Amino acid sequence: MDQPWNVILELGYISIALLIAIGLRRLLPFLRKFRIPDAIVGGLIAMIAGPSVLKLIPLDSARLTAIVYHLMAIGFIALSLRRSEEKGRGRSAVSASFYIIVSYGIQGLVGLGLTIIMIKTIFPDIFPSFGFLLPFGFAQGPGLAGGMASEWANKVSPEGLYAFKVTAQEIAKYAEQIAVQMQSTITDPEVIAAAEVAARKATATSVGFSFSTLGFLWACLVGVPLMNLLIRRRKRLGLPEPGRELPPSRFMIEKERVLSELGRSIDKTTTQLVLIGVIYLALYFGLKGLTWGLEQSAKIMPDNLKSLPENMASIFWGFQFGFGALIGTFVGKFIRWLEDKKILKGRATNDYQLQHIGGGCIDLMIVASIAAIDIRVLGKYIIPILIITTIGGLIVIGYTWLLVKRVWPKTFVEHFLSFFGMHTGTIATGMALLRGVDPQLRTSASSDMVYGSGIALILGMPLIFLAGLPATGFESGDHSLYWITLLAVLGYVVVILAVWLNPASFRFFTRHTRDRG
Repeated sequence: MDQPWNVILELGYISIALLIAIGLRRLLPFLRKFRIPDAIVGGLIAMIAGPSVLKLIPLDSARLTAIVYHLMAIGFIALSLRRSEEKGRGRSAVSASFYIIVSYGIQGLVGLGLTIIMIKTIFPDIFPSFGFLLPFGFAQGPGLAGGMASEWANKVSPEGLYAFKVTAQEIAKYAEQIAVQMQSTITDPEVIAAAEVAARKATATSVGFSFSTLGFLWACLVGVPLMNLLIRRRKRLGLPEPGRELPPSRFMIEKERVLSELGRSIDKTTTQLVLIGVIYLALYFGLKGLTWGLEQSAKIMPDNLKSLPENMASIFWGFQFGFGALIGTFVGKFIRWLEDKKILKGRATNDYQLQHIGGGCIDLMIVASIAAIDIRVLGKYIIPILIITTIGGLIVIGYTWLLVKRVWPKTFVEHFLSFFGMHTGTIATGMALLRGVDPQLRTSASSDMVYGSGIALILGMPLIFLAGLPATGFESGDHSLYWITLLAVLGYVVVILAVWLNPASFRFFTRHTRDRG
């Protein structure tokens, strides 16, 4: 009988952690003073109480990851259904996609460049693609970082050097399990070979998770102090706070309620949940159809590219929240068209309700995403990991500051914090920092993260292809591919910046996000 309760128990545990965080905010003035989001505090409480530290609550990282996956999509679908009167959101989202691509590229350059330097100096045996786990771990999160590292786990160079080293003790640990499964002995050569493969995959996955874990720490432990510094700086300069405008008046809320209830026979919240559910179902079948199409395309591809459609499908499923938000936006516009034509009487959507549904999902998602961190994965590769993530984190601050100040000066604080949190942790930590300065998600920063990610998915395909070149060079012994990759990534970043920042297109994309224009 435990199985049906598993997800509910996970939600219960993270709810208790969030409730404790809300109570601590009332008891501890510094939490209010420094605007530390309750969701971040709740996530840290759950992580510390979980199995990786105090072992007080039996949290399961796999189930928490699934909860994050679905709450993210539901939350963004709800927010995308809201009416938006702000101009230029489409252009701002395109700018966000350019930022995301540039960020991926710069992180890849930093990671690969540092790895090559370490190969030439203090870590001659390190795997050349090691540094590419920086953009995968920082900008994509544990799933993709661990998955990519696992794919590289058992690659071997012509000199017999494996991508990731394992000890005899680690192999023996897996040999015992595999011997039982194969009904053999731990001395069987097949068992030993399978155990070695499993041990390398486990080590590699832990390395990928380590990059992601340190990214989360950058987002929380560096992001929150940065948030407070930026808030004080804005107050000192006397600048407005667009993300903390006064909430809607009681009159406006009541007007919204009356309009949305005209001709209604069911609860207004039920209508919003039904709309979200239908969109999520459409999203699921849309992704299933897309996956089927990619599977069919694999049949006509050359052998060396047959795995490409499968890899692309997994990436599309990982970005389901972005596709869901796009569908929600189109559905919302269609509903508004039906209302304008008087085909629908009253309002089918209620912004006030959708705001709270989306906000609640995002709060729980943030708690679950931090609670899912397992700090035990920081292992024997900790020194090169710390070198790459420390330098990478500082560089993220630098280029995010320069680009956001130029493109989003009106909402610099909101966009800087959301992009910094997103490209050190995940979109969940970006949203957590954003809610510290924009609790009602009034600025375009939240939609820019979502829609920008979807657009960047298409623009970033060349970078995903280039990420595999160093591994190919390692296997073939052609070390020139390392330098070719560096130059190719640099060239792609330069092209994106040239398209984005040249005077003609820059005026077009930033017409509504800059002070002038």
